[in-house]
Amino acid sequence: MLADPLTADFCNNGDTFNGWIGPDVHFLFSTIKNGSDCCWVLTHRDEHDIDESWSFPGKLEDVYPVIEGWDPMVKRIVEKTPSIVDWKLVYRDPLPTWVSKEGRIALLGDAAHPFLPTSAQGATQALEDGVTLAVCLKRGGKGNIPNAVRSYQEIRYDRVTKVQKTGETTRDMWHKADWEKVKKDPKTIELPREDWIMKFDAEKHAEDVFDEVIKKFA
Repeated sequence: MLADPLTADFCNNGDTFNGWIGPDVHFLFSTIKNGSDCCWVLTHRDEHDIDESWSFPGKLEDVYPVIEGWDPMVKRIVEKTPSIVDWKLVYRDPLPTWVSKEGRIALLGDAAHPFLPTSAQGATQALEDGVTLAVCLKRGGKGNIPNAVRSYQEIRYDRVTKVQKTGETTRDMWHKADWEKVKKDPKTIELPREDWIMKFDAEKHAEDVFDEVIKKFA
């Protein structure tokens, strides 16, 4: 990347984020660690099935037909990539429950609610889960762990389900964009950053509602 004058700026300017969007395809490219590392994601339609595994080794030659006719910069980035992962995005409906029958085991993060990358919220929601679970266990005390665990799910479930949907809506907004409208107003395909997601205080919320929620399991 640094040896090519046309791509060096991505690395010389610290952390950067750039995206290219087209019908049924989007390509996102980031430089991180002050420009010392690079990564990209190409999301596209695919009709192939997959075994129950999150990833397989990918082939660069499979990438080039997908970006044929795109901005040449995309190919310049891709052709410098030493290896790739073929990562199938398989959608999962929300689980009916994250908590075992006896309230002794709880799932959190993607194990409970897998997110599409277009939500840009998978890691954040896992952190919110952890904070909420910690508050519930602390407030419930050692003598009431099962109900504290059930309260964690009760507090988190509706919010997480709504945030999960943003991955779908953003993907559809990009992949099914009306490009004539986009030319007039490019902001119509900006990555959403709603306050109800970004400014939420999971710890405060859990503290505020815990006493009422745990009554449901008394």
